[in-house]
Amino acid sequence: MIEIVFGESACGSLKIAQTYGKGKYRGSAVSVFMRHEDGSVPSSDEMKEAQIQAQEQEHIDWENAIPLGGKSSDVYCFDMALSVGDISDNGIGEQRKNVLKKMLSVWFVEDLDYQVEEKIQKIKTTLSSVIERYVAGEEVRIWYSYNPDELCGMYWLMKQLRPLNCQTTIYLVKLPAWEYGKENTMTSKIAWGEVSPGEWGKYITLQEKAKPVFLSACAMKWNQLQNENAPLRAMLNGKLQSVSEDIYDSFILREIAEQPEQFKMAIVIGNVLGKYQLGISDVWISNRIDKMLEDGVLEIIQDAPKGETNYRRILRKRMK
Repeated sequence: MIEIVFGESACGSLKIAQTYGKGKYRGSAVSVFMRHEDGSVPSSDEMKEAQIQAQEQEHIDWENAIPLGGKSSDVYCFDMALSVGDISDNGIGEQRKNVLKKMLSVWFVEDLDYQVEEKIQKIKTTLSSVIERYVAGEEVRIWYSYNPDELCGMYWLMKQLRPLNCQTTIYLVKLPAWEYGKENTMTSKIAWGEVSPGEWGKYITLQEKAKPVFLSACAMKWNQLQNENAPLRAMLNGKLQSVSEDIYDSFILREIAEQPEQFKMAIVIGNVLGKYQLGISDVWISNRIDKMLEDGVLEIIQDAPKGETNYRRILRKRMK
């Protein structure tokens, strides 16, 4: 079974899930990071208690897990950020390379060109391997959600597979919008990257066989999005739509308004990601804050240390 995901976090978690829960639990290293709501550092006793609880939960997760089976070489990832930027390329071309370069520039400074080229070549190799195995008749399972990057990734992949006219079975597993938890609670995940290794097996019951008309519909949708070629794609009223690049600015400005006159850029980025679950990346938020700096809405008081991400900047409001 070929397993397809659309994010590196999901890819790593799924590979672990293939054997997670198989055999006797032998324990594992568990790290705990804590801060009180007021920002104070927990005591050593509090940290020790949290460590014990985390290890106990890890044991419970192992015992309750359903191993997926398969090999890590069966898991393929198309982490292409297709909800962002120019998508006019057919396949993996220069336009996608330029978009990825701009996004990765937030993290990689000295070796940016190498990082971008390595990522592009990895995606091309992944696509070639998936097509080869798909044509050979191996079944495919696609894990997707309504996260814009994952949905765009699925539409894009279907366009690559549809012209092959294969009868190979494709299965789909869609991440539920809501799930019931323990003690009368509900949880919501916005992408497969939030799913822990011990959870993947329980979603197999949601697996559905994709009909040929579904492949055609996905390919047609991707063609439509390509023709529109908007700066951004987002979920609106349950549909993936082409939208303007400033559609999320109101959420960013709302969080900036809650900050003092001078504030850390990283805090605003974290608040937007944590509060609103918009399905966008920290990089996109950073790029929009950069635009606000260009427009004079904000100014830089202290730049990030050399070689480090711009998130460490200290900014000041210039709003009237």
